[in-house]
Order: sequence, then structure tokens, then C-alpha cells
Amino acid sequence: MKRVGAGGWRSHDRSIAFVAAGLMIALGTLTCSPAWADDAVGSVTQISGDAQIDRGGAKLPVDEGTVVKVHDKVTTQPGASLTLGFGDGSSIALSSNTSIAIEDSTTMNGQTLPSRVTLISGDIHTIVPDRTTGHQHSIEVDTPNTKETGPSPNSH
Repeated sequence: MKRVGAGGWRSHDRSIAFVAAGLMIALGTLTCSPAWADDAVGSVTQISGDAQIDRGGAKLPVDEGTVVKVHDKVTTQPGASLTLGFGDGSSIALSSNTSIAIEDSTTMNGQTLPSRVTLISGDIHTIVPDRTTGHQHSIEVDTPNTKETGPSPNSH
């Protein structure tokens, strides 16, 4: 290591110090910061027609396999439908003219899953597997009056 005398740092030494400090900060941010964590909660498993994801103000087209992340707003266009699949086997089907927002997530059994989804407009159909019985439970939610109909007749 060089000793710096009373005259202070030379220009070349400062450049090296700034580059080294920048690299240390960048490496620390990449390995430690939750802002760089994978915030994916699921993906599009089926799509018919046009849909888009609003992610941080950018409008992204949707195809089968498109990753859905926390804070995404997913919207189907008129005549379109899509299904979002999640790591626990649950899914949400969006019908025509429907918008939802993935508000928050949780980690369960090592998988990041949505923990709060807001229905903005339209209607959705959810399928949630029951781990204790092996059956699937189905719930349909509609707007504008947001009515909820309990498990579907074929869910048991």
C-alpha cells in the first residue's frame, strides 16, 4: 500500500480509490440489497387475445410464459382472457376487460407467491389447491358490485 504524505493524494491515486470504492458499492448492492431480489410471483400459463402488464410505468406485451412480478398491473383487452399460474399450483383467470394488481408477496416453502391481489375491474376466477384433501377450490369474483360466489359445485 502506498503512503500518502502531507501533500495528499495524487490524481492517479484518487482515480484508483474511486474505482475501487465504486466496485465495492456495486458488489455490495448486487449481493445484499433486497431491491435486486427476484420479485417474480408467477407467470402467464394461458392467453387468448391481447393483454398487457404495466410494470413501473412501462407497458409490456404479454405472451405465454411471461413472468409476473410484485407491483405489476395485468390487464386484458376486450375479447381476451389469460391465466396466471403460481408456484403452489394456484391460478387466477382473467376474463375480457379485466385488470388486477399484484400488491404484495410472501415466501412459502421457498417459493415467492402473491399474498394480496387487487381486482381493479372485470372479473376473475381463482383455483386454489387444498393441500389437505387434494381437491381444488374455486372462487369467482366480479365487478362493479364485486360479488363473491363460494366454491364452485365441482370443487369437491
